[in-house]
Amino acid sequence: MGSLRSRISGLIPGAGDIAFNRDRSASVPASRAPRGGYHPPNYLDRKPHVVVVPIEGPQFPDWKPGTRNFYYEAYQSAREQLGESSVSVLDVAPGEPLDQWVPRLQDLIGDTKATHVVTHIEHDPGSPDTWNWDVAWNRIAPGWDGVLLGVMFDSAFDLVTMKARRLARMSPNFVAVDICMPADGTLVRGRSEVGPVTMPVSQQSMEMIRERLKQVSIEHDVSFIGALYPYRVQLIETLRGHGVDVAVNPHREDPTHDFASSRTNQPGWLDYMAGLAASKMTVNFSRSSAGGFEQLKTRVIEATLAGTFLLTDDRDRSKAYFTPDVEYGYFASAEQLPAVIERWLAEDSARIEGARSAQTKAQRIATTDFWSTIDAGLSRRGLPSTLIGVR
Repeated sequence: MGSLRSRISGLIPGAGDIAFNRDRSASVPASRAPRGGYHPPNYLDRKPHVVVVPIEGPQFPDWKPGTRNFYYEAYQSAREQLGESSVSVLDVAPGEPLDQWVPRLQDLIGDTKATHVVTHIEHDPGSPDTWNWDVAWNRIAPGWDGVLLGVMFDSAFDLVTMKARRLARMSPNFVAVDICMPADGTLVRGRSEVGPVTMPVSQQSMEMIRERLKQVSIEHDVSFIGALYPYRVQLIETLRGHGVDVAVNPHREDPTHDFASSRTNQPGWLDYMAGLAASKMTVNFSRSSAGGFEQLKTRVIEATLAGTFLLTDDRDRSKAYFTPDVEYGYFASAEQLPAVIERWLAEDSARIEGARSAQTKAQRIATTDFWSTIDAGLSRRGLPSTLIGVR
């Protein structure tokens, strides 16, 4: 059904959304909002309180610092800046059904007088194979004056954007938070959203990163960390043919040589950060696996945070945070990459100085950008601030 919708959308603009919404409203009547959506109650001014609804919360093993659990980092960074009493988490068990977690969320919003809920709106909390956020929002939106911050990891996929657009049309108090691409006007014409925005990192995790990186020494010219698509394997061999020392997924003890092996047995996040730090440079490809969309990859901040010199093919995303050709290197195509690498290997002092400057910026960006960018987006929409990003 998803691929069919994509083909239809390519032929008839908006047809995919029409089919998706019609199917959804018919199959799940509880998800159907009135035509034109809801008009939220007037906002009652009060101290901000943020509720985090994680994909994998306290009942999952990665609900702790240093694991790259996005929503743990959002939760903990908010607590560090706003105060522990002003942030709550909805602890959803693996596979917990809709008729249990949604009423509990409603109760938590009411009990805490919550002003904001931040969550992953691509699927249900604790259940990656189900999606019922339209049912939840249809129950919450009519009587709540707060804001639903819906995080998207990859809106390049049509179905992800269709889900977000359905929520946005139910209430103007839904704000999309896209970690990869600009989102303004993509859900409701003329309405601003938030994005791209970097992954939040708590001070807890920052300290763990610093301690882990103290153990690392530079061993390689260039690293590539990620999925080994065939064209990337060919590129790596080309670089090696130029005499460049390329480390492939150096954070792993087992060798990876193709796509399948690169996607299994993934090490922890701190080892991943150490793998980045162990090379003079690392390569980032910005294109989405969903097509030719340029994205702000999380690796841009992670690489600079690790202190390695970033080489990337994105034209617009990295320069929003760093100075091009100073704090990172740009390559327009895979064919240009060998020459770009040779240049930066030769310009040793400039590369080292640029990486240090980028690392200093990244340390600030990692701990502040997520919430400050959200608050700027809320201000543009005339919606209440979390006050996390303005301290």
